[in-house]
Amino acid sequence: MLIRITGGRVVDPTAGRDAVGDVWIESGRVVAPSERAPDRTVDASGCVVMAGGVEVHSHIAGGNVVLSRLLLPDLYVSEAAPEGHPFAHAGGSAAWIGANYARMGYTTAVEPAMPPVNALATQLELADIPLLDRGALCVMGNDDHLLQLLRDREGKAAVRDLVALNTATSRALGVKCINAGGASAFKDGALKLSLDDEIPTYGLSTRKIMSALLDAVEEIGVPHPLHVHCNNLGLPGADESFVATLEAAEGRRIHFAHAQFYAYGVVDPENPMTGGFRSAAERLTQAMEAHPNATFDVGQVVFGQTVTISLDILRQFAGRKGANPKKWILNAG
Repeated sequence: MLIRITGGRVVDPTAGRDAVGDVWIESGRVVAPSERAPDRTVDASGCVVMAGGVEVHSHIAGGNVVLSRLLLPDLYVSEAAPEGHPFAHAGGSAAWIGANYARMGYTTAVEPAMPPVNALATQLELADIPLLDRGALCVMGNDDHLLQLLRDREGKAAVRDLVALNTATSRALGVKCINAGGASAFKDGALKLSLDDEIPTYGLSTRKIMSALLDAVEEIGVPHPLHVHCNNLGLPGADESFVATLEAAEGRRIHFAHAQFYAYGVVDPENPMTGGFRSAAERLTQAMEAHPNATFDVGQVVFGQTVTISLDILRQFAGRKGANPKKWILNAG
């Protein structure tokens, strides 16, 4: 079937195109304009015509999502579900997630926080989401087996094999590193962790854990770069952690999750303890321009009631007092 989409604002950055025009599609692929009469014409006047969105970091399935539903069940009650399907259109259900992403123009969404132990449940939930291509990232930055291998100096091959095993058995698209070592440090009483702080019990640092994962992902050939959630997320001075982590990659491929939350600089760098924060977005942008090996997703503040549950245990514990209503969960493994 030959389809002509006409009258819409066509946005195609790869071709430098941003103007009202036509797009031709045949057999599911965009093709050159045709002299043949189209089998179907779609009037897109007043609309933007562009490639489907790909969301590489969106919590749509898995343990954290389930816990959020348990914390605030009132967010997940449907008033318009068809008879016999009380949750078919409830907020947060598989049908609701797929429909809303498709409505916004997305074709793909990736759940970025899948511990190997939760992989089966996460994959089953993802399979239930319609209209989207789905995937997930395997979380390993606080994996006890990984930390033991590094502590015992078992070598790069052992780390590589563990990463390959977890990625394959969890059917992950890539590997995620969340405040590496933070969960272990929290269990020993730490409330803050920086890139080179020592993690009790293991004698490691975030830098060492992340570097080992960067090497393993490269050697295995995982298509998606190591997906990194830095230390000190959302705190004044988080930009320092971002830049330090970026430099610690030493040219290896790296992707930063929700970079907005590292764009908080201290008000007075000479006196960082005075409190408050300012935008460090320009600094992050300049750092990214200087490191072509890196990519990032922006992150989003959701306007309205939401739930935050993260495998960054230190950040979750620090932010618990801001919860409204006063409900919070720590999932330290």
